[in-house]
Amino acid sequence: MMHLQETIQHLNRIVDNIAAVNAETSGMTVQDFQQNEMARQAVFEYLQEIGQAARELSNNQKLPPEINLEPLVAFRNARYNQEAEFAHQQVFNVIPDLKEIAEQIEQSDLYQNNLR
Repeated sequence: MMHLQETIQHLNRIVDNIAAVNAETSGMTVQDFQQNEMARQAVFEYLQEIGQAARELSNNQKLPPEINLEPLVAFRNARYNQEAEFAHQQVFNVIPDLKEIAEQIEQSDLYQNNLR
């Protein structure tokens, strides 16, 4: 079981990386994303961080039901491959879901009661 401070640090990392993904892709279309290798590479790095933090929490902490990190755990295996063009649209399509998950975390009592 993790200490509360460590749990909040992981949640902050997830929220911050989701915000970074949103900032990186703000105003982009899927075509823009597919053509911007630097943005794609950055997004994949953020996804890996998100996935790793989600995995740590899933393995070591019981979270309130309003925080569901399961969809994020698989991102720890996200690998950037510029030849794999098919995956870029799938990644781009998941970005709105990330924002919703970040909002769920930020609105949870656990997070609100232990803000940075």
